[in-house]
Amino acid sequence: MAMKKKNNNQSAKIVICIMMVIVVSLVVNVVYLGVTGKHLVSGNDMRTYADKRGGRQKVETLYAKRGTIYSSDNEVIASDVKKYKLYAILSNTRLTIDKQPAYVVDKADTAKKLAPIIGMDEDQLLERLSKDTYQVEFGSYGNNLSSLVKDKIDALKLPGLEFTELTTRNYRYGDFASYEIGYAQALTEEINGKTTNAIVGQMGIEKVFDEELSGTNGQKIYLADNNNYILPNGVISETAPVSGNDIYLTIDTDIQTELDLQMKKFTDAQVSDKATCVVMEAKTGRILGVSNYPSFDPNKRDIDNYVDLFLNEPVEAGSVYKAFVYANALTDERLNLNATYPSGQYHYKVNGKTVATLNDHNSGKGWGTISYEKGFYYSSNTAICNMITKISNKETLKQDYEDLGFYQESEIDGLSSAAGFAGYKRSGNRDLEFLTTGYGQGSTVTALQLIRGYSAFANDGKTVEPYFVDKIVNSETKQTIYEAKSQYSKQIYSSKAVKQMLDLLSGVINIKGSTGYSFHMDDIRLIGKTGTGQVAKDGKYRSDGYYTHSFVGLAPYDDPEIVIAYWYQGKVSGNANSSELIKSVVRASLNKLNEQSVKEVETSTYILDSYTNQSVDFVKKSLTQNQLTPLVIGDGDTVLDQYPKSKTEVSSKSRVFLQTNGTNITMPSMDGWSRKEAEAFASMTNIQIEFDGIGTIYKQSVAKGTKLKTGQTVKVNAK
Repeated sequence: MAMKKKNNNQSAKIVICIMMVIVVSLVVNVVYLGVTGKHLVSGNDMRTYADKRGGRQKVETLYAKRGTIYSSDNEVIASDVKKYKLYAILSNTRLTIDKQPAYVVDKADTAKKLAPIIGMDEDQLLERLSKDTYQVEFGSYGNNLSSLVKDKIDALKLPGLEFTELTTRNYRYGDFASYEIGYAQALTEEINGKTTNAIVGQMGIEKVFDEELSGTNGQKIYLADNNNYILPNGVISETAPVSGNDIYLTIDTDIQTELDLQMKKFTDAQVSDKATCVVMEAKTGRILGVSNYPSFDPNKRDIDNYVDLFLNEPVEAGSVYKAFVYANALTDERLNLNATYPSGQYHYKVNGKTVATLNDHNSGKGWGTISYEKGFYYSSNTAICNMITKISNKETLKQDYEDLGFYQESEIDGLSSAAGFAGYKRSGNRDLEFLTTGYGQGSTVTALQLIRGYSAFANDGKTVEPYFVDKIVNSETKQTIYEAKSQYSKQIYSSKAVKQMLDLLSGVINIKGSTGYSFHMDDIRLIGKTGTGQVAKDGKYRSDGYYTHSFVGLAPYDDPEIVIAYWYQGKVSGNANSSELIKSVVRASLNKLNEQSVKEVETSTYILDSYTNQSVDFVKKSLTQNQLTPLVIGDGDTVLDQYPKSKTEVSSKSRVFLQTNGTNITMPSMDGWSRKEAEAFASMTNIQIEFDGIGTIYKQSVAKGTKLKTGQTVKVNAK
């Protein structure tokens, strides 16, 4: 045993010595090349060769990889993708250092083999290769080629075919919290006579955190010929680029995907012009999902409206605002919920003369003399008017509005949010506007302000600041350089008042006859408040039935985990479609927040390796041996990508998707798949998935074994 150990030590020392010799040789070769112009190993006089061909040096910028943006569940949202531009050298003056052709030799053979790969007509391709010029390009056929296509062309081993590498920004999920995530794009800039390309953030988090994401470029200096083509073994010096930092968001892909799906169904059914919906973790302020309509795909940048409706579209939100008036009066211990008032109409008077009559929403009929508790359930405007004029302390109420963050500009992780407008703050006697503000008219607020305000009912009277960026991580060292912390306001409402408000909000949703009963859920005790606000146009309210409809809620009642808020504008009223939107997103959110981790499930688990560039047969065998189910995408023999990613812990029997270098992709059976698995498959195959329902997939529109086409739509049903 001692002899074996000694031999092992000697072998290790030999290996280390060999590696040191190789490293030292490479360093010496680069230095020697830079000083003498000669290649140390081959002895070729690179500088003289370059001088004879009219060249000297070529400086290449090594662009830093832009940091990746991840979701809270570690899915890639935005990342760099390498694309390639194909061109062909036609001049027979283009030779390698060994005098071998570096141009297209057999044009007919090249056209025949290349045409089917790039999808260009063979005759047209040959015509282009027959031009009397130094080099040619292939238009749209040769642009934006994937690494898979490049590999196929390289495999032909045809001289004269070369590539320019381009880096673009890719958004895996397309339209996915697009206004908040934003987009970055490749820009070309002339600096000191030199063309520089860089991916620069243009909107949203991509723009706000552009410096953190960008990294630092490096450079490589070569010896080159008179055509500025790099000579073999001609590297003089190299400085490596430093990649940008990665950003992890609070957004959860499952919740966001469900929210986007339900918002699309809702806006189609409700024929709304504008809509926004956001769901936030109630105790921390982490935004789990946000969806705006209309929206855009950052890959296409098909933007019609640059306004983020969640952050920057203040609206007269209607009766959802009443909760703050009630909470103020309860905190000041001025309001007895069992006290009564006359509902129906409230006559606002100045100097004893009625100047405005404010009605309840049932055309001023009201419900007779009722309690303030019932006034909240029925969403009575006159309850607010009587409270503000006879019960509330106006100064503490105004202070509450300030402490809640209304009518003030703010930021979420550098993203600016509009202030809204307080009508009662204008000069002169604005008591009437102060009354109408109490029931959400005459002043405007954003969805951000509403969800922050309602968070006070989940945090014992303190609001929590919403946020998107969970942490920033050094992409190379994996060290966390920034981590978000929850931020709370001062105590705005008393603990007793908060408990009373939770009961009031519960009554709105869970007592028959209340205005929000259509939002009632049998499985989850959702609580909240509905609202309807008029929409101003050209200085006066519209009279064509066009309104802002809103809802803000919390769930579950006994210990709220989420706050959800939405508003939409349009001529179609009714809560049927709205309630389906809210219920679906609430269920998806609570299910995700409360799901058991893999480690807690009584089953064996396995941490996935990286299978990239390994043979399909080897990976399939390895996965099967560990009781996992491989699903191979394409008919290739090499793995290019995988889902889930390496180092992910999965349970036995889990599916592992393997994207290969083959282009013949057929439809599998999706029976039993989760939404995330279907999304992963769609991303790898460049198809579209349309979901109907929530949960596990049980039906699909395209039969198993059908050959799939790029962009094809597959409809699936889930339950």
